[in-house]
Amino acid sequence: MRDANITVLAADRGTLRPGARLFTLDRWMTRHPGVFGDEVVVTARLRDHLPAAPSVVVVVAPGAAPESFVDAPLPGLPGMLGATGPMTVSVTCPMRTEHAVGSTLSMYNQHAGALPEALVEAVAAARRCGLLTLTGNVVLLLQRFVPAAASAVVHASPVRGAPVRIDGRWGLTERLSEADTFEVDGTAVSETLAWKPTASLAATGGTSTVPVPDGWRRSIGQDTVRELAALARDAAVAANTRLTLDIVLGDDGPVVLRCRPSKPAVGSRPTRDDVPGCH
Repeated sequence: MRDANITVLAADRGTLRPGARLFTLDRWMTRHPGVFGDEVVVTARLRDHLPAAPSVVVVVAPGAAPESFVDAPLPGLPGMLGATGPMTVSVTCPMRTEHAVGSTLSMYNQHAGALPEALVEAVAAARRCGLLTLTGNVVLLLQRFVPAAASAVVHASPVRGAPVRIDGRWGLTERLSEADTFEVDGTAVSETLAWKPTASLAATGGTSTVPVPDGWRRSIGQDTVRELAALARDAAVAANTRLTLDIVLGDDGPVVLRCRPSKPAVGSRPTRDDVPGCH
């Protein structure tokens, strides 16, 4: 089931037509930027270069009512995501440009019973905010949720001499949370540590904000900072563009969730990151 895809039919005036398609993330998607959008294309291109999270790409056709298809794919999701037991899922609407972390639509740690509502909400918000591909599709990423002790947003250039910047936080990345800033230039690491009184951690059916213990200062150790910088630099060179990588640091090491290119590729509409309610 892992390498399969699912087509969900939706009723339209008495006839059936594709309402949504679910695909496991794969390199063949790089040939279709107008269908999948830049972020999915770049992430698919780099899937063999990175410790990436298992991902399912959901493509919702223009005009398809979300409530007409959200229940049908759920039984197939565990197999597509390579899960052998209970799991929770993150739902993200990919972006196509390099912006602040908060300018995205993400819902973490969704249990199977909450996924229908989460998918309806995500599709509606994406359409409202104009986050569509050239062909008018809404594209969502479904990923197995990875509990994070810390997280990083890494900005890297394919130019070997350019420094890599890393914003680090305790727990999951949230738009308004303060971040430590690290800059890696060759083997040298400079850092500016922020006051981080709270962190977002996994909770039942979502996330919860918790206080950070006194004395917890540096969110990411310097050895890990260097590891993430080298990983991001290699990815940017392979993609031949500036990248922003969203990475969580869990029990098994770093897991890359998203690869955002710095500027749109041919075949994508611009996003509307400054529209109220689109964050």
